Amino acid sequence: MQQHLQQQSRAGFGRQQQQQVFTSSRAPAPHRSVVGWVGRQRQVRHIAVRSAAATSTPKIDDEDLMQFPDRYKWYEAKFAADDMPDWIPGRFLAAAQQAPHMRLLTFEVEVSRERVPLRNAYKAAGQRMNVRVNGGEKRTLTIASPPHEEGLNKDALFLCKGDIFAGETKQAREPTSTLAEVQVLVDSKEAPEVYNMGADDLISVGPFDGHGLDMRSSGIQAVFRFPTVIIFASGHGIATAAALLESPLGAPTHLSSTLRADVRVYYNAPNRASLCLTDRYERWATELKVEVVPTTNGFMDAWDGDDSLVYDPETTAAVILTGGDEEAEAAALEVCKEAEITAIVRDSQPAAPPVYLDSTPKSFLRWKKDPEADAMAAAAAAADGNITSEDLTD
Repeated sequence: MQQHLQQQSRAGFGRQQQQQVFTSSRAPAPHRSVVGWVGRQRQVRHIAVRSAAATSTPKIDDEDLMQFPDRYKWYEAKFAADDMPDWIPGRFLAAAQQAPHMRLLTFEVEVSRERVPLRNAYKAAGQRMNVRVNGGEKRTLTIASPPHEEGLNKDALFLCKGDIFAGETKQAREPTSTLAEVQVLVDSKEAPEVYNMGADDLISVGPFDGHGLDMRSSGIQAVFRFPTVIIFASGHGIATAAALLESPLGAPTHLSSTLRADVRVYYNAPNRASLCLTDRYERWATELKVEVVPTTNGFMDAWDGDDSLVYDPETTAAVILTGGDEEAEAAALEVCKEAEITAIVRDSQPAAPPVYLDSTPKSFLRWKKDPEADAMAAAAAAADGNITSEDLTD
């Protein structure tokens, strides 16, 4: 027992000596206080720990979903037909001569929302159709038929939501196909291969150009605000006028001509033989309450010679459709100026592009990785964790 106590005493004395030696080797200089020396030691240890944490590899927690890259894409909405090609096959149906060097061609095209994304679809009068015949040059044509009714896509839109009927089981299937007709007015000088095409030719239909006539922001769609609408048409503009007048209810360019007091079309052509779509004038008058006033002497002559028109400049709107003919547009604007009509829509100034919903909810964008911002943050953390000579001084 006595021997054991002596060994413990020697061991304790040895530890005390080691502690004294260690302490004496780190003893502060005579001119420094002990409290300041202890504070600096704690600061050095804190900086060392912070530097080690900055340089160490972060641990991966399998239950933390925030750590995965591109986490925000998990919640992205998949818009219908976004993965479909822009150019899809069409079919030639018929051709009808309208005037010398002018034909009305009818095509069968795909309009299913499962195969044609909304941004590529024909939605409003004033848009133009892109086609390629036998893989040749792209041609942009003026459309003479109205936008398709929304009812055509009823089944496709139902399936786009992924809904199923009671008793059904979800399974892989082909996208729904919905075909509809589109008519275009073609000039033999502008697109000869389209003008001369037949049933044996192959046609590809691309995205429809433009966003249509600016009917909404102009206020012309307000029926009781503008009960009188005057349409000035020339050249390919008569095709756009047909698409506008026949637009179905719900289309962005629906004119509601049957609810207005007076809707007239002043159609200017070089001669009587150049007038197009003459077979529709009678139907427009009976079904749509639209009167067509053909002229070969210009818009001003037709305006001055129309004694049956009674209008109020404040409640009259004008639509100028000249198909890009600047001279004809200037003549129509001159008539509007003389008639003091200020509410004017022109095909040369189409509607503004629509704003589509974002595929990613804004609340999830905070998980989107920014490589440049991450690199800057890492550099700042590394710089903040370095031990400099200033950290070890008073």
